[in-house]
Amino acid sequence: MTSGQGFRTSDIRRKMDVYTLDGVHLGTVTRVFPGDISAPVAGSGLAGTAGAREFDGEAIGPAPTRSVGNPGPGTQSPENAYGTRAHSGDGLGNGEIEIATIAGLFGRRRLPLSEVQTVALERVVLRQPASAYEDIG
Repeated sequence: MTSGQGFRTSDIRRKMDVYTLDGVHLGTVTRVFPGDISAPVAGSGLAGTAGAREFDGEAIGPAPTRSVGNPGPGTQSPENAYGTRAHSGDGLGNGEIEIATIAGLFGRRRLPLSEVQTVALERVVLRQPASAYEDIG
């Protein structure tokens, strides 16, 4: 995820498996519908960075390296997005994903991207347990 834009087209793609928070498989992503990227996106941004500049972990050791030329401490700051590189793909903003079961033939449902908690490898994990999605499937 990137600040202000949430997930990107390179993060969520067709054929990714969708699971609930408690590990129940709901189906597979069949389509991704981009939304307005200028709208606020739930869960976007660098959480917990307010006031981070007041604390300098480099100064507490065990062996500070900034003074010998290590650029890492400056690169890994809130101002530099902690040294992360830009992700490829367009922002999905407040869009939606369509999921379905059994080769995309049954149980088609559209869910807002705000329901997505995590994307890792080929798995999309939603924010709620299976009981919140009982109508799916």
